[in-house]
Amino acid sequence: MSGVIGATEAERAFISSIRGLLARPDFLIPIVAAERQFREHYYGLNSAALLEDLFFDAFGNFLRQTRPTARLVRPPTGQKGWDYEFDGLRLSHKVGQSISEIAALWDATRLDLTSWTFDQPIVYVLGRNSPSTKVRVQLGDLPPILARSLGDLPKPYSVGDSTLLVVRWPSNGSAPTLRAVLQPEAGARAEQAVPFREIWSHVARAVADGGAANEVEVLVSKRPRHRLTDTLVGLTDVPTLLDISVRHRGGVYLFPRSLLTDLEVTSNNRAVLIPKRVVEELLDAAALAGLFAPLPLWYLAYASDRPPDLFSAQRAEYDSRFSARGQQLD
Repeated sequence: MSGVIGATEAERAFISSIRGLLARPDFLIPIVAAERQFREHYYGLNSAALLEDLFFDAFGNFLRQTRPTARLVRPPTGQKGWDYEFDGLRLSHKVGQSISEIAALWDATRLDLTSWTFDQPIVYVLGRNSPSTKVRVQLGDLPPILARSLGDLPKPYSVGDSTLLVVRWPSNGSAPTLRAVLQPEAGARAEQAVPFREIWSHVARAVADGGAANEVEVLVSKRPRHRLTDTLVGLTDVPTLLDISVRHRGGVYLFPRSLLTDLEVTSNNRAVLIPKRVVEELLDAAALAGLFAPLPLWYLAYASDRPPDLFSAQRAEYDSRFSARGQQLD
């Protein structure tokens, strides 16, 4: 991978707007819910397309409320190479539940290519922490705790005999803080053992204090409760500083155009691909350059597993034509 770690003013304006989007719970929570609903019910490429559409619509709604002069548009039908344009900056959008190769060119016949240069920056949405089971929590001189996001637990999100740490985990270099320690009963699913309102109270408090909704995460340690209780009880009377680290945190990354020159490629029977190792390097570089907005996963444990009924929205428009307070038939 060649190029310098840097970004244009337009690229930084874009990621700044994305931070604003995810800082608001009314946008964050539906976007996170879709990570569960679309992925569980639609085939890989279909779910990726739906997740991109939802992201675009959410971002457009956010901009119309907060920056009505901003311009966000889709390309003409059939246009290849970019997925949307933000104030003149054309961007390619990629999503991944885990880190894998990304397509540079959908053409299996191009076996002659050894490198690739993208014409636009890439928006990469990583829908999981990676590796998901190795979020490392360090509290002072105490032995480190290995945890995972509540949303990274396998269904049915059982949290029995675990310790849940509600943390405020900024992405701007500020130190994370421990906000609460929760100890549910054995065998209980998250939505039964820890009511949504209990987690929500910490999100609401963070926002009321001038923070962002996407700074709050719920981490789960499978270490037996009795080994953590004595250590953690009393530490949340005031916010306690800690250190949290994971190789790649779930969130929205921007790969600036400066990093997308002469990238190594491989091929399979469908496309020319950027290898996983190179994608990981791009994620590292984007995070280092501050081109990142976290996407906490805890709400996956509370989201309905049923996706929206696409027909219902279309039917509602039809029904509105016959409403006494709606449109007239003419």
